[in-house]
Amino acid sequence: MIKYLIPLTTDHVPMLISYLKDYPRESCDYSVCNLLTWGKIYNNQFCHYKGRLVIYNTKYSYVFFPIGEYMPADELAQLMRAFREIDPKATLIQIPQEYVEATPLIHDHFELSENRDWDDYVYSCEKMVELRGKKLAKKKNLISQFRRLYPNYKVLQITPYYRDNLYRFTERWRFEREVGGEYLKTEYQAIRNTLDMWDSLPVDGIIICLEGQMVAYSIFSPQTKCMATIHFEKYDPTKKGSGQIINWETARYLHHEYKWLNREQDIGLPGLRQAKTSYMPDRMIKFITGKPK
Repeated sequence: MIKYLIPLTTDHVPMLISYLKDYPRESCDYSVCNLLTWGKIYNNQFCHYKGRLVIYNTKYSYVFFPIGEYMPADELAQLMRAFREIDPKATLIQIPQEYVEATPLIHDHFELSENRDWDDYVYSCEKMVELRGKKLAKKKNLISQFRRLYPNYKVLQITPYYRDNLYRFTERWRFEREVGGEYLKTEYQAIRNTLDMWDSLPVDGIIICLEGQMVAYSIFSPQTKCMATIHFEKYDPTKKGSGQIINWETARYLHHEYKWLNREQDIGLPGLRQAKTSYMPDRMIKFITGKPK
């Protein structure tokens, strides 16, 4: 039985960091940043269940696969029965592929499905810096062109000082781009939440500036000991190569500390999918869900 569901707030950041340090999850949905910034939109809540931490997205009736030691399939089914007493539509999400492969009995209790739109893209950080090979040559050329055109561009670390400028830049970007209307509106709110919570989250970012004007930025955070997740990346499309330069500078900023970059999902948007696949991901993290039988 689920007795207590507690709204997830920045007060719980130390708890989340502690659990995810001991039981890391590669899916970007488990990043502390996403759990709080998107979680504020989705009204994320949590509870403790048999020594595990369970996150509950109330807006979409999603129960995250528990953070902690893997539990037997029948115990997972028991957990979901308890949630279905609260919400009949409750669905288990982010079931690790390795768990599915190691736990054949899960098929006795859940109807599993995969959703390609929500798979995470993972890239070698070193590869994103070096951009070797013919398939990445165009991106490398665009970076070289940008650097020749704007040799005095600056890379600045994001601090709360830049918050208002980041708001304005993102809002302008949002209105100038016709991309997935409702999603873009929600993403904009998630960016605002991130900036508002900046001092309470394990989050970092960089800005590309030309003559005092912002032309691109990225926001990222630790995912695991060897992986960082890129949450948001915006750029001025009128500055040729700005999209490639922010991608490259982000990888350069992170590659001394991390081996892998998780660039999140494409959510089924054709333009976003093309952009992410064009960088040749090293692997994908599958989004596996389970409906109780």
